[in-house]
Amino acid sequence: MKRTTLISFMLLIGLSAFAQQMVNNNGMLVKKIEVRGNAKMEIIPDEIYVRIDLKEYKDGSKKVEMNKLEAELVKAVKNIGLSQENLQVENIYGYNWDPRKKRSDDFMATKSFRLKVSNVKMMNDLIDKLDPEGIHSMGIDEVSHSKIEEYRKDLKLKALKEAKQKAEYLLAGIDEEIGSALEIEEIDYNAPTPIMGRSMAMMKSESAEMDYQSNLDFKNITINSEIRAVFEIK
Repeated sequence: MKRTTLISFMLLIGLSAFAQQMVNNNGMLVKKIEVRGNAKMEIIPDEIYVRIDLKEYKDGSKKVEMNKLEAELVKAVKNIGLSQENLQVENIYGYNWDPRKKRSDDFMATKSFRLKVSNVKMMNDLIDKLDPEGIHSMGIDEVSHSKIEEYRKDLKLKALKEAKQKAEYLLAGIDEEIGSALEIEEIDYNAPTPIMGRSMAMMKSESAEMDYQSNLDFKNITINSEIRAVFEIK
């Protein structure tokens, strides 16, 4: 019994030493520092996506149909110097109830379009060329930039470099040196931001009151990048 107990005790010591050695090899005792780097920039958008809803309407007893309204929109788009490829159909729906008359009337279709323009002046020119009676609503859905992905890549690198510099000067304060990177994680801040568009009536009213051709740019887009990085301490 004593010999069996001694053998069991020796096996237990051996297993404990092996486990401790594996923990060390897995990096549990490695010193590390975790930091975050940030980078931000503002750019003037050159891709403005406009939502245009056309609606059929009655001109006296005659119905102005969607084919005519769409043809006028396509013509207006070409007149402001844009390709028809910039215009896409998003949705189509309709109704046959007139709330003013409180009864069913002829079916009236509404068709939604999405148009990409490069500046605010194109929007102003387009408004001047459209029949307000055939417009149900109009507003800006999204703004972007043709080189936004390139800018985002540059920001990610700047944020990573900023994280490394932060780790270096923090460690220098305690006479330590930075080692290799153990973890790098991108914090995503580039989710699309909804934009509240103005109605066609509001935009036409503003244009009439101001009585001049606006040369103002759309508000800047702010792009953010944040990187979480973990570095080994030598």
